[in-house]
Amino acid sequence: MRRKHPTFFGATVLGAAAIGLALGGCTSTSPEENVSQACTAANNMSSALVEFRNALTPEATIEELQTARDKVSDAYDSLLAEAENVAQDRMNELESSLGEFRSAVESVPDDTKVPVAIDSLRTEANDVGTALDSLRSELKC
Repeated sequence: MRRKHPTFFGATVLGAAAIGLALGGCTSTSPEENVSQACTAANNMSSALVEFRNALTPEATIEELQTARDKVSDAYDSLLAEAENVAQDRMNELESSLGEFRSAVESVPDDTKVPVAIDSLRTEANDVGTALDSLRSELKC
């Protein structure tokens, strides 16, 4: 059930890219475009989170939950890239919540009946949603 998430590697690459752009003296987008792109990515993550919550049914399989989790994680990765310099404090809060969310889904044994895990996973998904709402509010999406 484990999926590798190269958060440290990705953050390092993004940091190196930001330094390269700063040293190069040019950027391809305005601050307004950065916010717009971050808002779009935040909206995409919100949609993925809704899909995850909708998948939390007693009939769901572990594979369906893993697929829904992967969509949330992929949307987060896109959001991280788009919001590199926007609302960093809110991104840190979101990253922490997402880490707990990923751990919660990964800790559900493959042979667990989904109804047993639903309440815990719903709580974790709600925490991610709260952090995402804070970021979206900060961005004024």
